[in-house]
Amino acid sequence: MLAVSKPSSRSLRKRLGQLGRLLLALYLLRKLPTILRRYWPTRPLKLSGPPFLQWSAVQLARAIQSRELTSSQVVEAYIQRLREVDVHLHCLVAERFDAAREEALAADQRIAQKHDERGALPEFLGVPILLKEAFEYPGFPYTNGLMCRKGRRGARPGPAVRRIEAAGFVVLGTGNVSEACMWMESYNLVYGRSRNPHGLHLSPGGSSGGTAALVAALGAPVALTADIGGSTRIPALLNGLFGHKPTGGICPNLGTHLDEFHGAVCRICQMGMVCRHAEDLLLLLKIMAGPPDPKEDPLAYEYRPCPVWHGKDVDLGSLTVGCLSFRGGWPTSAMEVLISSIGKGQSLAVERAVEWLRAQGATIHPLYLEDLEVGQWFESWSTRVQGAGTARFREVLCQSKRTFGLAEILRYLMGLSPHTLPALGLAFLEDAVEMISPSMEKRLLQAQEVEQLLRQSFQRCQVLIMPTLPRPALSTLNGSMLQQRIQDDSRFVSFLTLHSSAVRSSVPQGLAWE
Repeated sequence: MLAVSKPSSRSLRKRLGQLGRLLLALYLLRKLPTILRRYWPTRPLKLSGPPFLQWSAVQLARAIQSRELTSSQVVEAYIQRLREVDVHLHCLVAERFDAAREEALAADQRIAQKHDERGALPEFLGVPILLKEAFEYPGFPYTNGLMCRKGRRGARPGPAVRRIEAAGFVVLGTGNVSEACMWMESYNLVYGRSRNPHGLHLSPGGSSGGTAALVAALGAPVALTADIGGSTRIPALLNGLFGHKPTGGICPNLGTHLDEFHGAVCRICQMGMVCRHAEDLLLLLKIMAGPPDPKEDPLAYEYRPCPVWHGKDVDLGSLTVGCLSFRGGWPTSAMEVLISSIGKGQSLAVERAVEWLRAQGATIHPLYLEDLEVGQWFESWSTRVQGAGTARFREVLCQSKRTFGLAEILRYLMGLSPHTLPALGLAFLEDAVEMISPSMEKRLLQAQEVEQLLRQSFQRCQVLIMPTLPRPALSTLNGSMLQQRIQDDSRFVSFLTLHSSAVRSSVPQGLAWE
């Protein structure tokens, strides 16, 4: 009789290891075409279409009202351009092209009638515009990139969007966002991943990246965005646009994904805009600014009153400009090491801006980030957001008090999780920070001390200049995203509720006219 020997534990572990490596190799082989398509460098999209696609909203409004162009002509050209580019970009998540055509025709008829009657017309009558998916709009998807909200539709636009439409703008559609609008790319499991027209292997940024990429690709002259930690300014930088985050509390957040938040978050998060021409920024802000109707929002008193626009030219020679940079030398914190690796392109852009302002007579005041507790900026921003009484991030992801635990990581690895890796990472990071950090009361006091230091340091400056990100372009690879997210040193703008503009700068590959 033959004896059957049992395999040793070492032999069993060896076989299991071989099986695991084989399964990993098969998985990577299956994913290889997708990985190559996603990360292989590509040429920027070609710009094509009528020349007026490159005009500002101000130029288009003048041409339409003078009847040099018709709104129908302009809207149709942008619609065709959106259809052409979104095959490659995957940024447009909802459209209302037929309704936009009808509105454009009505605008042309109204202009013809007013020319005969010599009556006043809305300033931007018949000019196209895009929105961010996180803004409620009738009949449009309103998911904020969350699978648990998939299928949810907007019912009524918020006050800022209504003001834009009252000014004559024609809404064409909405652009993609990151999951819960809390990451610096535009990727979620509801719509997929959006790409950058400057190179399909590049990210358009986030969370307003889908909208910004479409504006950069000539899909619209302007678009509305929102920003709590860079969601307007980062996509503006990465897509070669101008972007503006207004002073905290000037524009109402009602009708956005932050409907339920008030207090500090009402000031930290602000609706804003991206565009290709700087002349559009202030005019859009004037339309959007002002608190909501108290009948619509009982907490309207938390917003700032509408500013008084003096309309005067600024004497640049009277300005004191603070230039934020690193002095160099031995870093005092790990965060300082990460933030200080600013690329040559960004440094050169800052130097050119400073030299131009100096030539106009402005006083340049050097400010060194080592002296400003730069290593505490992220924690101060995070503390202000959490201290405002907002829901935990995992509750935002699940839209419920019933959330997930560590088992969600295993579900993600098996392809069963409804969440993206960055969203899960932020949720678990929030847990880790709470475990090792002091009490919220102590953290709020520390954040207040950092804020006081910054306000005192900035007191003599009317303008601050610094890079939005260390580099003007990044791959869709999450590792590159994480590096840039850590290095994002502009969050102090949010927790100080300052206004901030991202100035259009070059990206590694510019768009070329065909």
